[in-house]
Amino acid sequence: MGSIDPPNNVHVIGSGLIGASIALSLMNKSVNVTFSDINPEHVEISRAIGLHEFDQRSVPELVFVCVPPAQAAEVLAKASQDFPRATITDVTSVKNMVLTRADQLGVDSKRLVSAHPMAGREISGPGAARGDLFEDRVWVVTPGPKSDPERVRTIERVIELMGSTWVEMNALHHDRVVALVSHTPQILSSVLAGELADQKLEDLAISGAALNDMTRIAASDPILWKEILMANSQEVVSSMDSIIASMIRLRTAITSGDSETIEEVLSRGNSGRARIPGKHGGLHMAFESVNVKISDKPGSLAELFTAAGELEVNLEDVRIEHIMGRPSGIVQLFVRPGEAEILEVGLESQGFDTRGRT
Repeated sequence: MGSIDPPNNVHVIGSGLIGASIALSLMNKSVNVTFSDINPEHVEISRAIGLHEFDQRSVPELVFVCVPPAQAAEVLAKASQDFPRATITDVTSVKNMVLTRADQLGVDSKRLVSAHPMAGREISGPGAARGDLFEDRVWVVTPGPKSDPERVRTIERVIELMGSTWVEMNALHHDRVVALVSHTPQILSSVLAGELADQKLEDLAISGAALNDMTRIAASDPILWKEILMANSQEVVSSMDSIIASMIRLRTAITSGDSETIEEVLSRGNSGRARIPGKHGGLHMAFESVNVKISDKPGSLAELFTAAGELEVNLEDVRIEHIMGRPSGIVQLFVRPGEAEILEVGLESQGFDTRGRT
């Protein structure tokens, strides 16, 4: 198949976090983008961040449906009628239920190519939108059996234009995979964070990076996630059952003092963690880190990053942990194996307060 140019005119229905971020990303690539939303607050904010409302004279070549799963099928079917020549796609994180229902409602299956960006934030709405949200992220493209191959390639070309990569899966496979890698992490984070609701604040003051990491996505929109979990209930419950079985096994081992099983469960976690793709989708790499204490004041972090850049050491990741009761924090700089000593010695020579390597 020959190269397919991305569309010049794109319309986004639903200007929440994902929809507005798609619009910003494509506008940054000189694509003409319009939006529509039934939420007046979303419309106002979307205008404020520079998005352009739909004009009836517009003839989009591609339409993104960016609404919650419960409304997606109806909106897809209506978009198919309203824009009879456009390629239609959606960004829902549940596919089989949505696509089956859309087909029942008469969507043009040849022009429909569903997709799902594996990207997001724990905050929602167009005010949280970012033009770089999809850079270096993966989209799952889930064409149906009737999807026009050229329209499939159009969607994939637009994904590439936003700085993303893509993989193709059928709808059932997609729903099974995201239940484990996306939906279940949300459940675990929310349940763990829920255990904190009745704890004394002074007891929570000793919490550190581990708890913050585990509960970050617990701040996500509960109404949206309720819809997602209900829409993918069968696969989510299957994933939960597997995790619950492992938790019961570990609980039994801890209760009985079965150290061998405890170590086995934890080691299995090491093995699973190592299988998560690393930077740019490559193999997961165990980075080394250098800990640096800095003042909690404007410019301190920028000075540290500048110093690391002058040492020509690439920072693979950064973690910041504030020190309780003090106007300072510990910045953990992650680098490739073998570069930690170079970074530590170089920063010390520039007067930074390093606190060892890990």
